[in-house]
Amino acid sequence: MNRLFLFLSLLFLVCYGVFSQRTESMQSHSCDHHPCARAKQTTVRDGVYPQNPLLWKYNVHFYGLDVEVSPEETGIKGRVTVGAKVAEAPLDTFVLELKNNMQVDSVMNGQQPLNFAHQQDELLVVLPEALSKGEYLSLVVHYQGQPEGSGFFTGFQTGLSPFGKPVLWTLSQPTNARQWWPVKQVLEDKADSVAVTVTTPAGFMAASNGLLQQVDTLENKIRYHWRSHYPIAYYLISLAVASYTEYNFEAPVGEEGEVVFVQNFIYDDPSYLEAQQENINRTKDFMAIFSDLFGLYPFREEKYGHATAPMGGGMEHQTMTTQANFGMDLTAHELAHQWFGNNVTCATWSDIWINEGFASYGEFLAREFLYGQPSAQTWMRNAHNSVISQPGGSVYVPPTETHNLWRIFNGRLSYRKGAAIIHLLRHEIYEDPLFFNTLKSFQEAFKDSVATGDDFKMIVEKETGNSWDWFFDQWYYGEGYPVFDIRWYSSDDSLFIHSRQHNAADNNDFFLVTLPVAVVSHNDTLHYRFLQNQRSQTFHIPFGGVVREILFDPDEWLFKEAVIRKDLTEGELVNADVYPVPFNDRFYIYLDRLTGDEAFAVFDLKGKEVLRGRITERVTHVIMPPMGISVYLLKITRGNQAPFKTKIMQQPF
Repeated sequence: MNRLFLFLSLLFLVCYGVFSQRTESMQSHSCDHHPCARAKQTTVRDGVYPQNPLLWKYNVHFYGLDVEVSPEETGIKGRVTVGAKVAEAPLDTFVLELKNNMQVDSVMNGQQPLNFAHQQDELLVVLPEALSKGEYLSLVVHYQGQPEGSGFFTGFQTGLSPFGKPVLWTLSQPTNARQWWPVKQVLEDKADSVAVTVTTPAGFMAASNGLLQQVDTLENKIRYHWRSHYPIAYYLISLAVASYTEYNFEAPVGEEGEVVFVQNFIYDDPSYLEAQQENINRTKDFMAIFSDLFGLYPFREEKYGHATAPMGGGMEHQTMTTQANFGMDLTAHELAHQWFGNNVTCATWSDIWINEGFASYGEFLAREFLYGQPSAQTWMRNAHNSVISQPGGSVYVPPTETHNLWRIFNGRLSYRKGAAIIHLLRHEIYEDPLFFNTLKSFQEAFKDSVATGDDFKMIVEKETGNSWDWFFDQWYYGEGYPVFDIRWYSSDDSLFIHSRQHNAADNNDFFLVTLPVAVVSHNDTLHYRFLQNQRSQTFHIPFGGVVREILFDPDEWLFKEAVIRKDLTEGELVNADVYPVPFNDRFYIYLDRLTGDEAFAVFDLKGKEVLRGRITERVTHVIMPPMGISVYLLKITRGNQAPFKTKIMQQPF
């Protein structure tokens, strides 16, 4: 035994040396149960930590978790069955991921115990003989321990309900399933099916994925058997245990009278259902809306459900969301994940937009189709304000940043900017039936599998017949947002609208974008769309009436900063403008025209000059250092003319 252990230790060190030296040039691995075509090859091995290449030598087909837990304790004990097929031969060492603090008691192949080593958060199992490609194996890992973790993304957690009763729940995203069970944490390798059996003390109920097959009453204990036959990503396998009561109903979907069973495990207190019943029932409306817009609920042969837990948010476990409350946006968001994140899962954590951007847009769509445009616009306006609160950052997460959980799940970028660019794509497509048909086609093309942002672009291009490289380059991969200077004037029977833009991210990127404009006259309001394909561009509209006002982006499709006003007409001169007020670390100076002799200076309220510069463009970008002062005096000079003066205010950082 000692000699064998030494051999396994050396084997591990060799394997570890191999995977620690891996490069981004490694080819992606394609799961054998779904022929998913990619717009381009992706490096699926990029993640929040390096992984052993041996994980790519097999494909998972089945996970069977049979565990014993109690919400009153933090331990877990049980066994996990892993059914897999060899993808790369020869396979003589089988590897799973499990944190070192957990204890592995044995690994069995039928009745045969296997030798193993558990080090460096990996379980390496030596197979009796090398297996060939296509061969199937089934291993059972017996284990126990006290799962460790901290923060929102802890894999295995306990806490107290609002009524002071113990609750246990799991949250394995992105890579914390290994905190509480032996697993292969590779996004694109979905298991074909999963069984979760939970034994817990009497008085508690256990919720999990799929359908509840049976409940066994034991001496002082109760055992719940759950089973799902849909492909599932490792991090979506879950359990929640508490003093629950069930509140169930059916949600109609489609036009054929089809329904989805909705099974809710909620806190067992009469006041909770009384307070939350109306909110829970909104799931019916959201289910109908999303089934119409995205395609029928993908797991309709089993169920959808909720299990309450004191977790400060929600987690979209497949067919059984775990969430803290039934707020409208949270419930809509987690349900939308069943399509975007569960049915179709991001292929890499760099492409978390596939999950979070679309689920966030589900919040907007739920409001739009259930409560109307004003409610939806309020949501999108808040999202836009969040996006432009900082200039930098792309929706796509660079692989070098996926080690940072809070970069992956950045609320401003992955969620709100992610939703905003989907809304902007809808604006650019400009045909709602075509836009929503694109979402359905994406679901159909990549169901039960994984996808990247480029995969979604491929579907958009297929459905619309156009290239969308420009859109994804500037909105998905690019940073910043446009800052517009819009000026207009009318002359004779013509209206001229001039748009000049720059990128708030302090780079030279230009945003090709369709500008929505409303022209308000005495009698009517007319809507126009202009494609701005140059940094500075003038648009001409034959217009015989009197123009009272120009409204730029009146329906708030774009996230941007903008100033718009009437410009030069005969006998009228707009001298200068300063925006935004108040500002954070920068503001912009607009001048009607340049003579080459313009300059600006910024003074504090005591008259001390703090900044000076030349004005060489009609829109001048001024970056102010944080001074700890809130009000300044800006002075703009043009030759010997009297200076333009105004007060500007700086918001605290």
